Amino acid sequence: MKTELTISEIQRIVNLIQKVDCLNYALITDTAKELGVKKTALMQYIEDNPKLFKLVEVTKKGNVVGLGIHTVYTDPVDNPVTEEWLTKKKEEWKNKIQVFGQYYYGVLEFHFIAQDTEKSNGNRENLWRNTPEKIQTLIDAGLIKKVKSGYGGLGDYYNWEGYKLDIESTNALKKAGWELVYPKD
Repeated sequence: MKTELTISEIQRIVNLIQKVDCLNYALITDTAKELGVKKTALMQYIEDNPKLFKLVEVTKKGNVVGLGIHTVYTDPVDNPVTEEWLTKKKEEWKNKIQVFGQYYYGVLEFHFIAQDTEKSNGNRENLWRNTPEKIQTLIDAGLIKKVKSGYGGLGDYYNWEGYKLDIESTNALKKAGWELVYPKD
């Protein structure tokens, strides 16, 4: 039996099991068997290093099969639920603003800036991307202002209110040192 576990070897084995089984998890029991260690030894390693693992409870036909490893991270800074990851994101985005697009039947009508909320996509964008403080800083500096606008056509015109970007505001933001991150269309 092997006794020395490394995160890179665990990650390699989990990835291979996921590929072989065509699943997005690898059962801890299967992973331990492939690593040549007791399942309790692997579980202890996971409990000693919780920031390096995303675990899932695996059920089949309503019955619990066991605990599965969904993701293995080689560094806590890569795990979106850790403070290390959040600190990294705050630093990466301190001078960036996410720009959004308003579309009408698949055609871009205009770009705008919006404050992220807790209900974004689960990556806590409201704490690092378009934070309330960042949006307020832009307003206070006169770089953005709320406007009323609309888009659409006859019979389906939509009123809109928000921080719409035009050439002047875009240039002012860039001149003030902000990097605008546009959606990937």
